[in-house]
Amino acid sequence: MDTIIIKACLNGGRGRDANPNVPWTPEEVAQEAIRCYEAGACIVHVHARTPDGGVSYDPGWYAETCALIRAQCDLVMNHTTARRSGIPVEAVTRYLLETPHPVEMVSLNLGQGVRWVSNADTGQRQTTVSPNSYEDIVATLEACYKRGTFPEPAVHDTGMLNNAITLINEGHIKSSRYFLVEPSAHWGDGRQSMVGSPRNYFMLTDNIREFYPDATWLAHSSGSQTFVIAGIAVATGAHIRVGMEDSPFLPGNPTPRSNAEYVEWAVTLARLQGREPATPSQAREILGLLPPVDS
Repeated sequence: MDTIIIKACLNGGRGRDANPNVPWTPEEVAQEAIRCYEAGACIVHVHARTPDGGVSYDPGWYAETCALIRAQCDLVMNHTTARRSGIPVEAVTRYLLETPHPVEMVSLNLGQGVRWVSNADTGQRQTTVSPNSYEDIVATLEACYKRGTFPEPAVHDTGMLNNAITLINEGHIKSSRYFLVEPSAHWGDGRQSMVGSPRNYFMLTDNIREFYPDATWLAHSSGSQTFVIAGIAVATGAHIRVGMEDSPFLPGNPTPRSNAEYVEWAVTLARLQGREPATPSQAREILGLLPPVDS
């Protein structure tokens, strides 16, 4: 039976104005992770949040959340290295190096993210940047490899794929077997990135296959595009990510109560294509991850 990795992205950057059920605290995130595991997810992707939903880079948040999850199941833990404007790379490398046990896997955007966002007060657009320079990325990769953490190369467009190829050629990224493919912009949303359309998805993945014929990837997008890209990925042998971070709603369900509902949707879709959800152990084998360290 063909297996498929289903990753649940539980809470990154999502406000409760979009969905009141987004988990923020370690306890809430751990409970959601267990629900997703029981529904068929093998990886959970989480962002540290403050009690009021703000962005956090606290090593203690990650350590507590991982311990709560590890006490109940063997999910692959996938954290983030994304930063807001003005936050130095040391905020990320600190938690990678200082958590009591190594982070198993982190998503790493291979370039900066630029958006023209509307100011809520003035209605005027302004530029915001999620920083990630070459120097930042190399420092993050060094911290990952120092602790045995798997850096998940995240490519939002062909520019970031070119950065991935550069970093692989230079030896900073040590494996070309797997990519996170995330064309997520929407036409007219002011985001300077690839729109999540089928044509753009195939453009990006065809280029990956040209350079790395043996590579696999896990794909997602944002909003309603998530489910289009997921459908294509499932049907063509790739892996997928779903959850509240990517979309506050499901097809036909405007306010899901749990990320597990997204996983159930993905499992149903996969089985219709004759694919069975991978276990955490199978996901580790596919990705070449180290065995998890007990928390």
